[in-house]
Amino acid sequence: MIATKIGKKSGVPDNYTRLGEYIAAAEEKGEKLHQFWIRNCDAGKNIEDLDLALLEIEAVRRQKPDIADKTYHLVVSFRPGEQDKLSKDDLMAIEVEYAKALGYGDHQRVAGTHINTDNFHMHIAFNKVHPETLKVVTPHRDFKILAKVSREMERKHGLAIDSGMTDGKARDPNKLSPAARNYEAHTWQESFQRHVLKHREEILEGLGKAKTWHEAHKVLAGYDIHLKLRGNGMVLMSPDGQAMKASQLDRSCSKRKLEGRFGVFEAQKAKPHGKEKHQVRAKRRYKPRPLVRHRNTSALWRRYLGKRKLLPRQPGLAARALRSWKMFLLMEAYQDPLAMVLITAHRELLNVFDTAEKQRQLPPNVYAPVFLKL
Repeated sequence: MIATKIGKKSGVPDNYTRLGEYIAAAEEKGEKLHQFWIRNCDAGKNIEDLDLALLEIEAVRRQKPDIADKTYHLVVSFRPGEQDKLSKDDLMAIEVEYAKALGYGDHQRVAGTHINTDNFHMHIAFNKVHPETLKVVTPHRDFKILAKVSREMERKHGLAIDSGMTDGKARDPNKLSPAARNYEAHTWQESFQRHVLKHREEILEGLGKAKTWHEAHKVLAGYDIHLKLRGNGMVLMSPDGQAMKASQLDRSCSKRKLEGRFGVFEAQKAKPHGKEKHQVRAKRRYKPRPLVRHRNTSALWRRYLGKRKLLPRQPGLAARALRSWKMFLLMEAYQDPLAMVLITAHRELLNVFDTAEKQRQLPPNVYAPVFLKL
């Protein structure tokens, strides 16, 4: 079983009635309707009740005129021949499990299975507007929910197991990109990507509650993150220009996924001059801190930052040495024993990072903080 959400196309109106009629008619060439049912409508449960059920559903949806996307269209594909293993009760039970997991247990919906020579599949059209509370439900990170339910239903009903996003060697969400690892190796400072991944769960929780681009930008600003378009995708950017793909934070943060939730991308609006006090203050500000800490590191770090302020007035080798914490330590080592200790510690730590990266077992905060004892 492979469950796929069919996203709303940009610029195409949300037409639930048309989708319901499509499911009932099995309009694709070579297809025929296999089973059909309706849930949570007073009009009835069967195909002969469809017209009244659609009127009932549309009446609920009209009470949320400001919401552009009020339909969750799910397609569940089965292996050839599996229709013979599944009764209508089995199919309805599978549909219920998806509905409950997505938060649509009490929502109105139309469902049907279509069959042709090579493709047996189920369509479920959920009305995202709850019929009583009128709350609009949009599942967060639904690909994981769909994969989990699919594996459970395959085992329960004796179906073939299809690999999903949660199976096998899944992508490590805490893995640093080559660019971030390169930055840390050359500067011995915390990369922007490590900062983002350190707060990953908090950020995703905040984005999951966002309803608009403005709210999404506000969540990210709390962590010193700017969301921008780049090429065909989106990137998260730091104040100093470091960037990472938005999808590296989570698949739910890809351009396609976010535009599916909020519509066409809207850049963060610049604040009018003189209204800086209304800007969101970053509660988790990104600062390229040292990867290794020692109880006396702060004094050396302050010396480094103080000298960096003089960079425009110090051309040449001295200026180049102050462009990173690593170069500063190498220059200071001849006169400060602590600098030599930190150099050794950084090299050992980066060796640990490299080994762990090869084993794909490195969490983002394994270094934080690494305290040394003399």
